Amino acid sequence: MSATRQLHLAHAPLEERARSFLAAGALAPSELLVVDTIAPRFGEERIDTLLALAFAVRAPRAGHVGVVVRELRRTVDDETAGAPTQPAEASGVGASPDPAEGEAPERGGPPLAWPHDLEEWEALTLASRLVGAPGDTDRPFVRQRRHDGSVLLMTRRMWREQERLAEALLRRASAAPSPEYAAADVERVIERAGAELSGAPAEAVRAALRRSLTLVTGGPGTGKTHSVKHLLARALELRAEGSRPLRIELAAPTGKAAVRMRQAIRAELGKLRVTAGTAEALGSLEPQTLHKLIGVRPDGSPRHDATRPLAADLVVVDEASMIDLVLMRQLVEALPEGARLVLLGDRAQLASVEVGSVLSDLVEAANRGGASAPDAGARASAATAPPATASAAPFPELVVRFTEARRYAEGSGVARLARLLQEGTAPADAEAVALLTAGTADVHPLQLSHPPDSTGRGAPTAAQLTALAAPYVEPGGYAEALAALLRAGGPRAEALRSPETHGELLLALERYRVLAVHRLGARGVSGLEAQLARRVHTHLRAAAAERGGGAALPTRAGRFLGEPVLVTENSYELGLMNGDIGLVLPGTSGLAAIFPTYGATSGPTREIALARLPPHQGALALTVHKSQGSQFGHVALVLAGRDSPIQTRELVYTAITRAERRLTWLGERGELERALARPIQRVSGLAELLTPS
Repeated sequence: MSATRQLHLAHAPLEERARSFLAAGALAPSELLVVDTIAPRFGEERIDTLLALAFAVRAPRAGHVGVVVRELRRTVDDETAGAPTQPAEASGVGASPDPAEGEAPERGGPPLAWPHDLEEWEALTLASRLVGAPGDTDRPFVRQRRHDGSVLLMTRRMWREQERLAEALLRRASAAPSPEYAAADVERVIERAGAELSGAPAEAVRAALRRSLTLVTGGPGTGKTHSVKHLLARALELRAEGSRPLRIELAAPTGKAAVRMRQAIRAELGKLRVTAGTAEALGSLEPQTLHKLIGVRPDGSPRHDATRPLAADLVVVDEASMIDLVLMRQLVEALPEGARLVLLGDRAQLASVEVGSVLSDLVEAANRGGASAPDAGARASAATAPPATASAAPFPELVVRFTEARRYAEGSGVARLARLLQEGTAPADAEAVALLTAGTADVHPLQLSHPPDSTGRGAPTAAQLTALAAPYVEPGGYAEALAALLRAGGPRAEALRSPETHGELLLALERYRVLAVHRLGARGVSGLEAQLARRVHTHLRAAAAERGGGAALPTRAGRFLGEPVLVTENSYELGLMNGDIGLVLPGTSGLAAIFPTYGATSGPTREIALARLPPHQGALALTVHKSQGSQFGHVALVLAGRDSPIQTRELVYTAITRAERRLTWLGERGELERALARPIQRVSGLAELLTPS
């Protein structure tokens, strides 16, 4: 194994068998080491069986709960096709490529050495003494039969995560909320809202007030988050007639999504038909990140769980498509008995970066038909029995679908694109491609007009890069707003230290963002960030010099005044989360990173010394994954320039729907068509547990 680090496995033939998979990054050494360690205890020596089990260990790294062995060749080939080469050193113990949000594993070197008979491979693997039914708790791997007849192979830890979430969801779906509201009382408060609350929003409010679990799904701008304001208002009105104030918790997976939730609730409160007390209560609500709500510690364990539940009567969570299997399980288990849970999300968006596709599984369960919570024996039986027609149950009634777009202006090309991609038919996709390539008033193509380089990854031209940077440095852009202040007063101007100015510049920064598919490469975040930062820096430096005396643009800790920064690791000590974006501006003692406070009473912004920042990077360009939960007035999407396993229709849809008014995209028609033809296919068995046969 000259291309990879020697592992010295106890099963030396396994190491030789896995040579091509290690070289391609399709398996990490740690995944082989797990199987190599536990196999002797069960007397398993068949090398191909151990190889399949290593892929089951690998599954969560690729976002899957488990694997279907007979489909492994297709799924892994799809996940690694067209990916860039990675250094051989990356194959050392502990390496963990992240195909969900960055560079996909290497696909150079020899072809992957798959077994010839995939069905026989699956049969032998599922018969292994390492693999058992859900009830065989002494076996480290579990097999689960799905409704389509396939068999899912997963680690017992992943099985238990699925099982615990399914149990908690089914209990909540069939339990009565507390307090219960009479149908007549619910209709009375809905009618009080007048014509503003009708159709799907009224149905969502009605469902959430009468049930313990409600799913609200729909595309961008359909009013999902806006309807929450009405739900909260009517819930507060109903509870005002009770003896105890209503305890409400609002959350989202990211700080940005929490901010957008707060803005939607506080917008036009004066137009609501509510009492002054209800309006005041609504205005005081502060959405927070989901991690903060349940108190996720640095080791991943939650402060709140079934033994220490949240003090909440109503919990509303936005952007549910971003919630992974483990986090959703922690949330549902942390809810007290009788609490109402409302999940809002768009199934067509990207799934969570981590393991699972929970929102999609819930909608699938609702489409298929649900069932009352089975006992443990019934669950084990359902997991291994042949598929059958599911019985009628509460899950179909738990989903309220929003379809009417409200955010976009009439005739919006961005809105039309979103609707076409949601439709998901071949004619709709063809129409979307035609719209993207021809362009409209608010959809602007920047197709590559030159052949790709020798690696197949054509770099943007200087003119294209200048066009991508223009919305930052032209009138209306944050960099031009800062440049105007520099021209007026220079880098030491008092106005530059004003919290109000900081807030205005942060708001201007949200008007535009460049999104990329990958982290690395000329068309990834690293290459684009360098080119965009150079242009922004040049613009700001020229503005500072105009003040006279050749004033230099201040820099500190490798960052320049006016540079956006993106936090890439959670810092609970500083209250900064992965994905938070700030701006390098003059603070109380020199340059500092200024972040929005998201409505805290201390003011609109706060400053963090650059030396204290957790790991971070520039933020002029983001991956599409990092942009989830955010909205920008104008978005520029830069396609990868090659066939990439993570350049999917969900990624393109998510990027397009980050734009509120205008979309620019850089790429080629064929690449776009191939991306739309590549849907995300997360392997999961959660829907089967929610709809047992």
